[in-house]
Amino acid sequence: MPNVSDSDGPAALSVALVMPNATRRRSLVAALAGTQFVPLVHEFASYPSRDDLPAIARLGCQVLIVDLDDDVEQAIHVIENIGRHEAAMTVMAASSRNDSALMRRSMQAGARDFLVEPFLPETVGEAFARTCSRGTGQKKALGKALVFVPSKGGVGVTTIALNFALALTKESGARVVVVDMDFQLGEIAPGLGMTTTFSVVDALASAARLDREFLATLLIRHDSGLAVLGSPESYDFFHLADDKSVRKLMRILREEFDYVVVDSGSCHGDTQETLLGMADTLYLVTEMTFASLRNAHRLISFLSARDGCRHLKVVSNRFNARYNNIDGNSATKALTRPVDWKIPNAYAAVRAAQDNGIPIAMNDSPYTRAIAQMARAACGKPLTAAKKASQGFNLFGLRGLRELADT
Repeated sequence: MPNVSDSDGPAALSVALVMPNATRRRSLVAALAGTQFVPLVHEFASYPSRDDLPAIARLGCQVLIVDLDDDVEQAIHVIENIGRHEAAMTVMAASSRNDSALMRRSMQAGARDFLVEPFLPETVGEAFARTCSRGTGQKKALGKALVFVPSKGGVGVTTIALNFALALTKESGARVVVVDMDFQLGEIAPGLGMTTTFSVVDALASAARLDREFLATLLIRHDSGLAVLGSPESYDFFHLADDKSVRKLMRILREEFDYVVVDSGSCHGDTQETLLGMADTLYLVTEMTFASLRNAHRLISFLSARDGCRHLKVVSNRFNARYNNIDGNSATKALTRPVDWKIPNAYAAVRAAQDNGIPIAMNDSPYTRAIAQMARAACGKPLTAAKKASQGFNLFGLRGLRELADT
């Protein structure tokens, strides 16, 4: 057994290794030696059985690193057994392969982190730092849940949600995450030019062990700093037994981020009801069409019976004051309330942005400026003055400029 570090600092985490390959084990031991506060208490040269669990528990280590390469099936069994019987112990998986399928399988078994060879003190130290932060127990003020709901399919709720999240990241300078709740065909990550390895389904399917550390392994980061919890890359059916996992996921997200932007997409039933109930602000996205306004009216009536629509904002997408068949007064009568935000019609630019994976919010345009106004309001900043038409800026025509200034 190797020597144990004398350090007793608050960040100390004792660790045991399960790594049959001696060469790779020495490499990981050397990486551990290069980190701070990581005393090594034991090295297993073979995969322990279920009968060995009491002996592992008596070691008193907080972290167990399990190598996957010698025998994946045995390694997965070890991870699962530790998760069932030693819930307080953090399990990390290690491999020479940066394999997303293997990573996913180890995470589903109960691993909270994944170390890839070559083992470097920096990357190993980062993994242990995440484990330390998970156990601090510090309470934070909850962030705000900003939920986007479509009045019907095709109104552009995903495009507005992802561009709003980008604008909010820029305008607030705060921690922002966008969540795609369309389990089958979500478009948040592709709309940002990104590909997901893990998804919101991985979070909800593993609710029993979902915490801030596990969540961190599921998120991807856009260059803007925006965090993304996307939908699965592959098509499959996913059904929640109840809404407890959604509540837990939202609670952890709100503990970790100042703003949680949710594209509710095509989710329905208990999931949508939970999101509606947890929203600090609910953005109902509609269009100036009969079908869309009719559905919006139905949802507004439902919400009015619950809480009087105190947190509701109505967003009219693809708005064009000159060419809409339904004018603002008629829309207000249909909805029983005025439209709060009007997003101009930028169909061609939005389609090009989707095809290129470069969000329209990354460039300056009337659409982007309207979304930025929404983001400024959401984070408590004053709205910027609309540019004058004489400067060549025409958002919706003069009437539209007055309406935007009034929102």
